[in-house]
Amino acid sequence: MQSTVYELVVQPDVIQAGHVNNVKYLEFLEQARIPWYEAFSSLGFSSFMANLNASYKKESFLGDQLRIQTSVHHVGNTSFVLKQTITNQREEVVLEAEATFVAVDQNTKEKIRVPDVMRVAVEPLWK
Repeated sequence: MQSTVYELVVQPDVIQAGHVNNVKYLEFLEQARIPWYEAFSSLGFSSFMANLNASYKKESFLGDQLRIQTSVHHVGNTSFVLKQTITNQREEVVLEAEATFVAVDQNTKEKIRVPDVMRVAVEPLWK
């Protein structure tokens, strides 16, 4: 999987003080990562988030159409980084985030080396 796109329209329940509440963006990012979690499982491993850095660039408002692009930014020995960018209907960057995950064995929940099948699939994207 090279990249995924998740789209949503801002609904009233995420608005606070006239714009999208900052915590809601983190929920949007999580929803956009679900296909990645499913892909990891199909490759035989799970993951847990070790770090999340988010830079808020613009506000979003009721009815805005948001697009979240997710792609692999880097693969290390036991960890990898997913880069996520939220843009609005005007193609303005609303938020940029990098989420660092650690690969774990699905059964033992112990940390493992990122599987080679993932490295091979995504290596051209981050090298």
